[in-house]
Amino acid sequence: MIPLSAIEKTLGSKEGVCFKELPGGMTVIEIDTPLATASLSLYGGQVLTWQPKTQASPVLWASNLVKYLNGKAIRAGIPICWPWFGAHPAKQDFPGHGYARITNWKISSIDDDEDGTIKICLALGDSDLASIHWGSKVSLELKVIIGSTLDVELTTRNKGMQEIEFTEGLHTYFHVSDISNVEVLGLEGADYIDLVNQNESRTQCAAISFDGEVGRIFLENYSTCIIRDEGLKRCISIEKSGSKSTAVWNPGLQIASKMDDLGSLGWRNMVCVESANALTDKITLAGNHSHKHHVIYSVSPL
Repeated sequence: MIPLSAIEKTLGSKEGVCFKELPGGMTVIEIDTPLATASLSLYGGQVLTWQPKTQASPVLWASNLVKYLNGKAIRAGIPICWPWFGAHPAKQDFPGHGYARITNWKISSIDDDEDGTIKICLALGDSDLASIHWGSKVSLELKVIIGSTLDVELTTRNKGMQEIEFTEGLHTYFHVSDISNVEVLGLEGADYIDLVNQNESRTQCAAISFDGEVGRIFLENYSTCIIRDEGLKRCISIEKSGSKSTAVWNPGLQIASKMDDLGSLGWRNMVCVESANALTDKITLAGNHSHKHHVIYSVSPL
């Protein structure tokens, strides 16, 4: 990891931006502007928190039992699944959801724009990925724009000549009042793979509500989704491009109780609505080409 003092010296100071070192040496960028507060971890290249100043409650969720350990994904905010979503298709001993969320990223730039937003660019370059998947031919970039909305763009660049395939996802955890108060809209009439029921193919007939474990992947789906939260009297919008899949997940009590970084209570205040390219919706990327996966998160009154 790059020492905190070296990062601060290289980047200089930006109003509303500071750096914090967590136990274990992980570096977090903290943002506090008139528009929003947020934080990003260089470990995992991960947005951990985001809360517009118009909101009394956070928009992104972080587990009260979150663990900041090397080799373990951080259960908070927006973990990046890449270069595979879910289990590796061939290697059982490879980490679930890929390497990006358990790898240390580098800061490319931090800019404060005239509109009051903060733009942060992170990267995994050739040397970071050399032993991970495709040798030294692929790089990964993350651009995050923090303001009254949250704009996240993940770019995969194939710098070699050979075609590559990958899956990916922004595994976003949203804070909700209580899972019983929540519906996810925008997927009505869409087909999905039901991960809870032996991967059966089903059709979503109405808005998604939650009365137990839910794990669904909607393929060939480009919809904007809305999380309607009666308890917090707000709607969270997830508008995406470059993403062919949508996943919706809440583990329910039985599964959550077995997870040491979630526990028997945390699941009630979170829901995952993930923009992805998953399962058969893989990305095929020709040599010297790039793919952009872009999501805008926004909040409005109910």
